[in-house]
Amino acid sequence: MHRRNPGKHRTSQDFCTPARVSRCCCSRANKGKGSTGGAAEYYLLKWNTVLLGSLLFCFRFTLCTTIILVPQALAIRGFEAEQIGPAIIWSAVPLIPLAFIAALLLLRKFDPRLLLAIGLACTAFAAWLNSQYSSTWAAENFYRTELLTGVGQAVAFIGLVGCIVLQAIFAGALAKPEWVLTFSAFFHTIRIFGGTAGAIYMGHFLVQREKLHSNLLGVYVSNGDWLTGQNIHAMTAGLYAKSSSLATAGARAVDLIAARVRLQALSLSIIDGFLLIAWSCVCALILVALLRKSPLNYGELSTIRQAPADRKESK
Repeated sequence: MHRRNPGKHRTSQDFCTPARVSRCCCSRANKGKGSTGGAAEYYLLKWNTVLLGSLLFCFRFTLCTTIILVPQALAIRGFEAEQIGPAIIWSAVPLIPLAFIAALLLLRKFDPRLLLAIGLACTAFAAWLNSQYSSTWAAENFYRTELLTGVGQAVAFIGLVGCIVLQAIFAGALAKPEWVLTFSAFFHTIRIFGGTAGAIYMGHFLVQREKLHSNLLGVYVSNGDWLTGQNIHAMTAGLYAKSSSLATAGARAVDLIAARVRLQALSLSIIDGFLLIAWSCVCALILVALLRKSPLNYGELSTIRQAPADRKESK
């Protein structure tokens, strides 16, 4: 009778699958707390899962700094796409190096919540620096702030993904294939919805703030005001030499004054957009402070993979 060599025969139980890791982590995390029963079925309603979904939405909204605000701030001054690109590219420069650095920190048992908080703080500080924007800024004025924004976005993204993965492990979302699919679809839906809703709201916000500032500036730039009249007369005199008549020169002067008012209103609305991003990061930092710490970090997860092998060797 042919005898099978037990040393060469391995079953699926000998390998460390995600489901086994999740069950092992959950059992260790809940050791001493009694049986959890069907609690894993409600992993989408757990405290950290809801907070991480909200943080993912906030993170996608903060990307409006690079996607909308900075290009818009340069476009209103007549900059073309090839002139705006050098300012935006600085936000992408630190992404890959910082990804490796953040991964090493996680392996060194660094708390991913701290990475997320540091990234959000950098993004908020960069948005506050951008709120000093004026209509005289050029692409070069955004180089340093966009670099800081890139650092913040990279670190915050690694920390956020690290928290989500740990939550999936300890909430039991990896125990069954259908739970993995649901957990992944939940966060992907928030990611897509957060980016779309954030861009739509930011566009609406800028339009409404531009209308508000236009009305407020119009109070001080009104017909009959001596300062407004003085500026119109001075510009009319300067444009008269290149106009067909005095009336034409006066109309062009009024159009130039209106264009200046609109440019100033757009600049003020963009400043409000930067401040909105900064305050969004502050709110996200409050949510980070409410996150509960995972029972184990990435540096300690390797011990779980070694545990089954150690038990077999002891047998």
